Amino acid sequence: MVRVGEIATDTPLTKKEEGYLETIKENNKTHIVDPVELASLIKQAGEVYNKHFDKKVWFERSIFTNWTCGIADCKYCYLATKPKLDMNAIRSQASILAESLVLKEMGWRVGYITGGLRVEKTEQIIDLLKKMEIVLGYKIMMNYGPYTKKEVAQFAPYITGMGSAIESFDEELHKFICPSKPLPALLNYLGYLQEQNLKKLITIILGIGEKMSDIDTVIAYVKKYDITYVQLCFLKPQEYTVFDKVPSPDPDYMAWWAAKLRIACPELIIKVALVKDRITDFSLMLDAGVNCFSRYLVFNDFASPFALELQEECQKAGRELVGNFTDLPEMDLDLSVKDMDLDDELKKQVVKKAKGYYNRLRKVKEKFEKRV
Repeated sequence: MVRVGEIATDTPLTKKEEGYLETIKENNKTHIVDPVELASLIKQAGEVYNKHFDKKVWFERSIFTNWTCGIADCKYCYLATKPKLDMNAIRSQASILAESLVLKEMGWRVGYITGGLRVEKTEQIIDLLKKMEIVLGYKIMMNYGPYTKKEVAQFAPYITGMGSAIESFDEELHKFICPSKPLPALLNYLGYLQEQNLKKLITIILGIGEKMSDIDTVIAYVKKYDITYVQLCFLKPQEYTVFDKVPSPDPDYMAWWAAKLRIACPELIIKVALVKDRITDFSLMLDAGVNCFSRYLVFNDFASPFALELQEECQKAGRELVGNFTDLPEMDLDLSVKDMDLDDELKKQVVKKAKGYYNRLRKVKEKFEKRV
């Protein structure tokens, strides 16, 4: 292991790479939000939100289909520290369908399937999507990264939309952060989605070198490509990546981004990734016009003090939280799958795994109830 300054990496950075990293650090230092400006923006954002939405806030689960990647060189991602294309790190259909079933019974939404790019074959993903629609009763999105025009057309009948992370709208900086996922390819991809009349999702990871002025570029692209969802995430420093000592940005900074997006794009769905040690800032995000959230760790956080804080934050913002976060409903999982158009053996596997997931939720609830 070689240490370059404060950054852990497997190989020394080149002078050019060190220059990019310094640029990222310097840009991150400028992420200072004026409290008076933020208060004004949040007031405007709240007014815009109230004109277009019904004050409901919901959880969207991102279901991972794998824990590996065919490119594995995005410098902020933990998959970049793992072996490339580990075919043992692909989930079974039964486990994915079982998780989908339990999420449905809990009143939670599946936002999309995701994972490393270029792992499963197109036909494998399509087969999974067909079965997930049977289980959920609705089509979902995909969020792996850019696909070709031909691939987008193949997926289109089985999904509502597709997405990708947009790491930076600075093309040179993007080449450094994600060399195998160049910005022009991502923009072409958004164009392919537009041609297929699919919903479009982009993820903006705050803290990896963007400037505050980049919000104007993001807003312009949202409008140009008619983007439906913007997912805002904090940088989560990953050990053994060049970002492992780069701090996450301040919550006010994410609220500033959310409010700016809401004001400029009134009907945009804005999603944020929950950060457990910043849960008391969630009401601020909601006040800034956020619609929904991800990264609620189902099998750790259910019925926990964190879930109670989540409910309190929603109440503080005057929002209705959809779904069960502290109450565990009764589920007849055998009956739920009985009439589904799935192979009998697959049904058995799905029910078995779904009961396992349900029992995990029950045990987590019992664990926290004993502490009260």
